[in-house]
Amino acid sequence: MTPPDSGDDAAQQRAVLRFESPHGQHAISIPVPPPQATMLDLLPAARELSGRTTELALDQERAAGRSISCCAGCGACCRQLVAISVVEAESLAQLVAAMPEERAAVIRGRFAAAVKRLEDAGLLSADEIPGDRALVVKGENQLEDARRKISRTYFALGIPCPFLEDESCSIHPDRPMVCREYHVTSPAERCARLYREDVDRVDVPWRMGGVLARTYAKVTGGEVLMIPLALALEWSASHSAEITAPHDGRVLMNAMVQELSR
Repeated sequence: MTPPDSGDDAAQQRAVLRFESPHGQHAISIPVPPPQATMLDLLPAARELSGRTTELALDQERAAGRSISCCAGCGACCRQLVAISVVEAESLAQLVAAMPEERAAVIRGRFAAAVKRLEDAGLLSADEIPGDRALVVKGENQLEDARRKISRTYFALGIPCPFLEDESCSIHPDRPMVCREYHVTSPAERCARLYREDVDRVDVPWRMGGVLARTYAKVTGGEVLMIPLALALEWSASHSAEITAPHDGRVLMNAMVQELSR
């Protein structure tokens, strides 16, 4: 990978990111943050990278004769444990805050219902620090085993994403990175039986949610944090100022490119 080359795109606040994959060389034009920026200003570039590179992966699957099973109205994956970066959590919280009050109240009610289900199932840690609760499984020694068990338990609860309506995403342009990148080539009905039947997930060049999480940690000197989407509003209520703190836009972009290069 080579760093973004602004070239003639500088006046349009875009840069060209060049990278190599097993399938050849690629160049993607992405928007760059303004000189004075926040972590949220990385989202347009991250979304464009996520969309373009995912489409490359899907094209490769189709070229190999495999069809993509995912389509509107198939919402099984919207009941999975969706882990998002705290940057995306803040973005979703701002999205809800900007909705008409009646609509926002409906969405907040769904978030509250999801959190209550997790509390009742004993999946949430104690709320010792506001907004810092996490999903836990007691008695697990191996981190990966714990993650798998949490994911299975969460899916078994059947908690729908607060933005799921008529089995489709109601915030499709603003959906999290993992939702943009998750596609399968196995029969769609298997997704409803996840953990009992295998699904064939399409591999993508980057998981941009993880890239954003590592970029946030790099810029702030904090932890690499991924949280359940259901806790996004709760997290933002206590940590919004951290995400909206001002930074040098070039520093943010360079940090993200370094994480892409890993």
